[in-house]
Amino acid sequence: MSNNIISIFGSEIFLEILKEIKFLSKFQFKNYENLKLCLKENESKDEEKVVVLFINKNNKKLFADVKKIRFPLLLLHSPNIDINISSDALDTLEVPFKIWEFDKKITSLISRNEYLKNSFIKLGDYVIDKNERKIKKNNIDLKLSEKEINFLILFSQQKEPIKKNLVLEKAWKYS
Repeated sequence: MSNNIISIFGSEIFLEILKEIKFLSKFQFKNYENLKLCLKENESKDEEKVVVLFINKNNKKLFADVKKIRFPLLLLHSPNIDINISSDALDTLEVPFKIWEFDKKITSLISRNEYLKNSFIKLGDYVIDKNERKIKKNNIDLKLSEKEINFLILFSQQKEPIKKNLVLEKAWKYS
């Protein structure tokens, strides 16, 4: 987890506090003043990151843009604000909170995001969901057996055409 970046929007003071805390030194921190820039930059990078957004009554309308989340997102908010966004990559934390709760949420979001990334394999126009054992294309799902999924995973990992003997060897390994 040494390459993890926490991007913070909405509180520069909170960023300074986090930098001073030693047990959170496994993260790099970055502050944003512009929400669209924060979301755009975190959408395009490949390293593990978590975006922390402070929501209050004044800036709640800004978050209408946050519909499809492709990165872990932690929303910090007061108890009187309703959060109506749902995603596997989203978590919330009410202010005030203990710092170990914050660390726990960040770690959980990163782990959950890594699990989700490893659950889906893109193979041409198809998306293989290893957990549900389905293959999807154009909003059509096809349920597969475990062996069929294993063969598709094998094919997706190959860099060059698969020879007949190699297929048989690897098939025995997966069965």
